[in-house]
Amino acid sequence: FRSSTKTISGSTLTWNDYFTLRRRRRIAERVITIPTTLGGFGLSLGYVATREFDPTPIFGQEPIIIYGIGTLVCGLSGLLIGPILGSSLWKLFHQEEVRLMEQRDREFYEHIRKNRADPSLHTLRNPAPDYYGEKIKSVADYRKWLRKQREIVRKGTFHIGEESI
Repeated sequence: FRSSTKTISGSTLTWNDYFTLRRRRRIAERVITIPTTLGGFGLSLGYVATREFDPTPIFGQEPIIIYGIGTLVCGLSGLLIGPILGSSLWKLFHQEEVRLMEQRDREFYEHIRKNRADPSLHTLRNPAPDYYGEKIKSVADYRKWLRKQREIVRKGTFHIGEESI
């Protein structure tokens, strides 16, 4: 955690440092998702394993089917809670960077919104590349994303306004 605090230069965060911290935050979210998913699934499976089965139907179904569905729902709940918990823990351990990250996030998403190609120009043969900019991991990736957006605009508006001959 010490190396991430050295990336801050003064009170501003460079774009490269922003993308590095963003990547670390996503890794933390994904790493925490593993134990929360396994924990939710394991705890519910442990509960079902220690339970005595009554042969009477639950909601018109066999009890083992309902318990199995409940176990899967608990595992999926852990999968959904993992990124939230991971992000919260990352923010707890990186309090100095959180304010700067939130400021850069707003700027980044404003750039994305401003430079994004019009969705009506997208087709099945030419789909929107990374509409929200989630795959952008560096300044070079952002420049590639901008080129793709401009290409979509160019291809989508090429024949607009031309008279048919």
